[in-house]
Amino acid sequence: MKFTTIFNETINTSCAGCIVSDNTKFKEGRIYQSKLWDLSQDFEIAYPGMIIISPMRHVSNYMDLSENELQELNKLMSYCKKAIIEIFNCEKIAYMFYEKPNGHIHFIIIPMHGMIEINNKYSILSELMSKSNELKNNKENMSQVTKKIQKLREYFNNIHKNNLLE
Repeated sequence: MKFTTIFNETINTSCAGCIVSDNTKFKEGRIYQSKLWDLSQDFEIAYPGMIIISPMRHVSNYMDLSENELQELNKLMSYCKKAIIEIFNCEKIAYMFYEKPNGHIHFIIIPMHGMIEINNKYSILSELMSKSNELKNNKENMSQVTKKIQKLREYFNNIHKNNLLE
């Protein structure tokens, strides 16, 4: 499958989730990476702060995650929430989980900070996907995406530096 990222990088891969383990891909969107997990801006939807948390190994079923992966995931989710509250000054956050047979599971975190109007909170992902070209082609929006990625990187670099995820 071919994917074009929000930064116009073309990626050809059999598993979109597995691109996280290839550090030559989607460098501009990467926020933080541990041995077990990758945090990146969503590479298809240019919504500021839309974080994708993916395991560094190909896992298609939540039940196949190891105890260590689950423990670190819990910490990462908690720090993502704190970062979003601090950086975006918002309290509402949408959490989603994506799993399909032979796919690559990932967790999606979306700050509800009012950058675009969401008409139905239960269909936020489909609404954002329907606006993906509009968001990607909006220079002000892409500027916000880039600025928020940098702030999130700084936040997670501080957490890493202080050994809070170990």
